[in-house]
Amino acid sequence: MTNILDTLVEERNRANKAARDIVDAALAESRSLTAEDRAAIERADSEYDAKQDMIDEIRKAEQRTREAEAEMARNEELRSEARNEVPETESVAAILRSLAKGERRSHTFEVRNNSKGTTTDGGYTIPQGFGGKVIEKMKTVGPCLDPSIVNLIQTSSLQDIPFPIENARAGGTATAEAATYAVAVPTFTQKTLKAYKYGTLVVASEELLASEDVNLEDYFARNMGVGVGTAVNNILTLGTATVQPEGIAQGAGSAVTGGTGVSGVPTYANLVDLVHSVDTRYASDPSAGFMMRRATLGKIRQIVDTAGHYIFVPAANSSLPNTVLGYPVFENPDVAAAATNALSVFFGAWAYFYVRQAGGVDVKVSNEAYFTSDQVAFKVRTWVDSFVGQSEAIQYFKGGTS
Repeated sequence: MTNILDTLVEERNRANKAARDIVDAALAESRSLTAEDRAAIERADSEYDAKQDMIDEIRKAEQRTREAEAEMARNEELRSEARNEVPETESVAAILRSLAKGERRSHTFEVRNNSKGTTTDGGYTIPQGFGGKVIEKMKTVGPCLDPSIVNLIQTSSLQDIPFPIENARAGGTATAEAATYAVAVPTFTQKTLKAYKYGTLVVASEELLASEDVNLEDYFARNMGVGVGTAVNNILTLGTATVQPEGIAQGAGSAVTGGTGVSGVPTYANLVDLVHSVDTRYASDPSAGFMMRRATLGKIRQIVDTAGHYIFVPAANSSLPNTVLGYPVFENPDVAAAATNALSVFFGAWAYFYVRQAGGVDVKVSNEAYFTSDQVAFKVRTWVDSFVGQSEAIQYFKGGTS
């Protein structure tokens, strides 16, 4: 929220300066304030007060979050001492085996981040450690937890996070010589990022856990990551925002509907219309691109433009994305298949899709659930939420009637 706070402070200061400039101008001209001057000062004062109220609320929310995280850290230290937990340097395999033996009841693998890459905001983070390995495997299921695509916010706390979202940008107007500038006041809505719990069970035999020949860290990272990632990517794509995240399909705006006979895959014209339905400031954003499932992309690969050129261009190397109409295309298995009334293709600036992942990766164990088969069940959980910041930033294609 730092960027939002900085913007509000700048706008508050501009409002204050606007009022001060009017008074200074009257003093310099040795005249009294006119009715127009007083009205402009009143508007500037109102804007100043509104911006200050927003700033105060954001700072209070940030302080509450810091206090909650500090309290959770203190509580975790006390719990660690009570459980006599091993230090951070203990191997993941040893932690998993101690869970299986009942030497501890649970363990939370934190997701530590290192900066990497170059994105719209100057970089993103890659998670480290075992928790990070699980997250990386979760990303292989779909793009909704990939910080190089979406706006991923990671927190250690599970507390709600107030998040102000700009509804409408303030516009400028032509101003005559020596005339008063119009006061531009953007409007905000405050959304709340919650922490909805999702998880899966991974079952392992006692023989597997006892074996020194098996890389337990890789085995569990893969199975836990794919299991939880499947649930999380689905809800971040299709969530209804009712006691669950607001998924992409729920938050995106309606742009293009296929015509009669275009019940499935969009036409070349549909895709061009979809791109141009998104405002330039979003379409030109570095995060702009298409999102669809692999089967739909397979059909779009066969589409040619009016000059007979394929609109799909494969990536030159593995570090670059495939493109459609010059924009990156991201595969998401949870986007609907192309069909009548299906939202099968999305286009927009994915930096405006906010995803929160909270609480790291928590693992609990049961030696009893599969007692008769000599297996141990590991329950892995994580917490997420999401919303589309501006519906006009991401638009969808909807299949028409047959």
